Amino acid sequence: MATSRLPGRPDSVVTWRTAGAHLELAEAGRWLEADDPRAWAAVSPRRRTLASWFWHDYYGERRNEIVFTGVGIDARRIRAALDAALLSDAELSLGRDGWTSFTDPLIDSAGSR
Repeated sequence: MATSRLPGRPDSVVTWRTAGAHLELAEAGRWLEADDPRAWAAVSPRRRTLASWFWHDYYGERRNEIVFTGVGIDARRIRAALDAALLSDAELSLGRDGWTSFTDPLIDSAGSR
Protein backbone atom coordinates (compact mmCIF):
# COMPACT_ATOMS: atom_id res chain seq x y z
CA MET A 1 0.00 0.00 0.00
CA ALA A 2 1.43 3.36 -0.97
CA THR A 3 0.64 6.45 1.01
CA SER A 4 0.56 9.86 -0.54
CA ARG A 5 1.81 11.84 2.40
CA LEU A 6 4.26 14.59 1.71
CA PRO A 7 7.62 13.35 2.98
CA GLY A 8 8.51 16.63 4.67
CA ARG A 9 5.06 16.83 6.30
CA PRO A 10 4.06 13.28 7.28
CA ASP A 11 1.43 14.46 9.78
CA SER A 12 -0.20 17.06 7.53
CA VAL A 13 -3.48 16.76 5.65
CA VAL A 14 -2.99 18.63 2.38
CA THR A 15 -5.80 19.84 0.14
CA TRP A 16 -5.36 19.98 -3.61
CA ARG A 17 -7.78 22.19 -5.53
CA THR A 18 -7.53 22.84 -9.22
CA ALA A 19 -9.71 24.14 -12.01
CA GLY A 20 -8.32 25.07 -15.39
CA ALA A 21 -5.01 26.85 -14.88
CA HIS A 22 -5.65 27.40 -11.14
CA LEU A 23 -3.84 25.12 -8.66
CA GLU A 24 -3.89 25.46 -4.89
CA LEU A 25 -2.13 23.17 -2.42
CA ALA A 26 -2.52 23.98 1.24
CA GLU A 27 -1.91 22.39 4.61
CA ALA A 28 -5.39 21.77 6.06
CA GLY A 29 -4.71 20.24 9.43
CA ARG A 30 -3.30 17.05 10.90
CA TRP A 31 -4.08 13.37 10.46
CA LEU A 32 -5.88 11.74 13.37
CA GLU A 33 -3.75 9.52 15.57
CA ALA A 34 -5.10 6.48 17.43
CA ASP A 35 -3.84 7.71 20.80
CA ASP A 36 -5.12 11.32 20.63
CA PRO A 37 -8.72 11.38 21.93
CA ARG A 38 -8.75 15.21 22.06
CA ALA A 39 -8.08 15.40 18.31
CA TRP A 40 -10.86 12.88 17.60
CA ALA A 41 -13.29 14.87 19.74
CA ALA A 42 -12.37 18.10 17.93
CA VAL A 43 -13.26 16.89 14.41
CA SER A 44 -16.66 16.43 12.82
CA PRO A 45 -18.64 13.21 13.22
CA ARG A 46 -18.26 12.67 9.45
CA ARG A 47 -14.47 12.76 9.67
CA ARG A 48 -14.45 10.41 12.67
CA THR A 49 -16.68 7.98 10.77
CA LEU A 50 -14.59 8.08 7.60
CA ALA A 51 -11.38 7.70 9.58
CA SER A 52 -12.74 4.64 11.37
CA TRP A 53 -14.07 3.06 8.14
CA PHE A 54 -10.76 3.37 6.34
CA TRP A 55 -8.39 3.00 9.30
CA HIS A 56 -5.20 1.08 8.56
CA ASP A 57 -3.40 -0.60 11.47
CA TYR A 58 0.01 0.71 10.35
CA TYR A 59 -0.78 3.98 8.53
CA GLY A 60 -3.81 5.07 10.54
CA GLU A 61 -6.16 7.57 8.91
CA ARG A 62 -3.85 8.41 6.03
CA ARG A 63 -6.20 7.54 3.18
CA ASN A 64 -6.22 9.69 0.07
CA GLU A 65 -8.34 9.98 -3.02
CA ILE A 66 -7.82 12.03 -6.11
CA VAL A 67 -10.06 12.26 -9.16
CA PHE A 68 -9.19 13.82 -12.50
CA THR A 69 -11.96 14.71 -14.93
CA GLY A 70 -11.84 16.35 -18.32
CA VAL A 71 -11.79 15.81 -22.04
CA GLY A 72 -8.67 14.23 -23.51
CA ILE A 73 -6.97 13.41 -20.21
CA ASP A 74 -3.93 11.15 -20.60
CA ALA A 75 -4.50 8.78 -17.67
CA ARG A 76 -1.21 6.92 -18.18
CA ARG A 77 0.80 10.14 -18.13
CA ILE A 78 -0.96 11.37 -14.98
CA ARG A 79 -0.47 8.02 -13.23
CA ALA A 80 3.22 7.95 -14.20
CA ALA A 81 3.74 11.47 -12.82
CA LEU A 82 1.99 10.63 -9.55
CA ASP A 83 3.85 7.31 -9.21
CA ALA A 84 7.17 9.13 -9.77
CA ALA A 85 6.34 11.44 -6.86
CA LEU A 86 6.00 8.55 -4.37
CA LEU A 87 8.86 7.66 -2.08
CA SER A 88 11.12 4.94 -3.42
CA ASP A 89 11.67 1.84 -1.27
CA ALA A 90 15.08 3.23 -0.28
CA GLU A 91 13.56 6.57 0.74
CA LEU A 92 10.73 4.84 2.59
CA SER A 93 13.26 2.78 4.55
CA LEU A 94 14.73 6.02 5.99
CA GLY A 95 11.65 6.30 8.18
CA ARG A 96 9.95 9.38 9.50
CA ASP A 97 13.15 11.18 10.55
CA GLY A 98 14.59 10.72 7.07
CA TRP A 99 11.43 11.90 5.31
CA THR A 100 11.11 15.11 7.27
CA SER A 101 14.54 16.20 6.08
CA PHE A 102 13.42 16.18 2.43
CA THR A 103 12.70 19.47 0.70
CA ASP A 104 8.99 20.02 0.19
CA PRO A 105 8.57 20.77 -3.52
CA LEU A 106 4.84 21.43 -3.29
CA ILE A 107 4.03 23.71 -0.38
CA ASP A 108 6.18 26.69 0.49
CA SER A 109 6.54 28.17 3.96
CA ALA A 110 3.45 30.35 3.41
CA GLY A 111 1.28 27.24 3.18
CA SER A 112 0.29 27.16 -0.48
CA ARG A 113 1.43 27.72 -4.03
